[in-house]
Amino acid sequence: SFTEITEITNMTTSITPAAPAPEDDRAPSNNKTAGSRKLSTVSRMYDIRGDGELDEAELAMRHMDISGRGYLTNDKVYQLMQDHVQTQRKLFQFKRIIIGLAVLVMILALSNLGTSFAAAILSKDTVTKTEETIEGEEFGADLIDKKSRETVGTQTANDSIEVNRASSLCVEEDSGLNCVTDSYLSVPENVIKSMFYKCLTGRTVNVERTFSNGHVKSINICSSSTNVEFDDFDRSTLENNGESIHFDPKDGDYKVSGDGLLQKEQEVCDVDEDCLVNLACYKNLTAIVGCQDICRRKRWAPHRVEACVLSCDHSSCLQEG
Repeated sequence: SFTEITEITNMTTSITPAAPAPEDDRAPSNNKTAGSRKLSTVSRMYDIRGDGELDEAELAMRHMDISGRGYLTNDKVYQLMQDHVQTQRKLFQFKRIIIGLAVLVMILALSNLGTSFAAAILSKDTVTKTEETIEGEEFGADLIDKKSRETVGTQTANDSIEVNRASSLCVEEDSGLNCVTDSYLSVPENVIKSMFYKCLTGRTVNVERTFSNGHVKSINICSSSTNVEFDDFDRSTLENNGESIHFDPKDGDYKVSGDGLLQKEQEVCDVDEDCLVNLACYKNLTAIVGCQDICRRKRWAPHRVEACVLSCDHSSCLQEG
């Protein structure tokens, strides 16, 4: 009947399914917990593992897809590869640095080990030898090989001895004392013995002379090429670089002389005996004033200017007259 047809139509209309909800990243998923979120269509294209979630790498790819294509363009891939290549280069450089440091540490460790072995062997096969003066004073020290009894060569710093000017008022002669002033450079006997020992073993020795104004002059008298001569009267001569220096026993010490120790023209001196022949030691006031004026023009601290001015006030080796 018409009434039954109308009821069937109404029932069919009431069971028509509703339209599906649009996909949204924020919509809850039926297969996930209440805290999970459903991926959008574009985001699912970056779900490489297919677990319904984007890990850190997948999420970074999704963020680079600003236009929402679902894939990355060649420009984006090129940028990723550039960053990757740059990172690989930095890692390679770091590896090279680490390898270099490791090699350096190994070399240092081996060198220390070798030095320790050398020191142990040297101490076992060598002894120290010293010399003594007549008075029993020790001087000089060398390493001597126990088997061959030869000196072991070692590298040392330059040695220096200081000479000072002494004055002898009275000189003993056959008829008595001749009291005439004699000014000369003097070195103690024990220093001379040690100096000759060093010269004979090829060491470098310098003579230092300090003048009254504080000026210090250093002269090399011994090197590997120095010629040493002795005589029966304990007198000796050192010849180095064409200049000779003589050592003569005098009043318990040694008198030192020779052109190599004398000052040249315009050089500082204390007495006439400091200068070469035909030169006298006296003050040149014009040169002193000029030197002091230069000191006062220096932009130094006041104490340095004062020290410079005082150092100018000295005698010099000049032509006589």
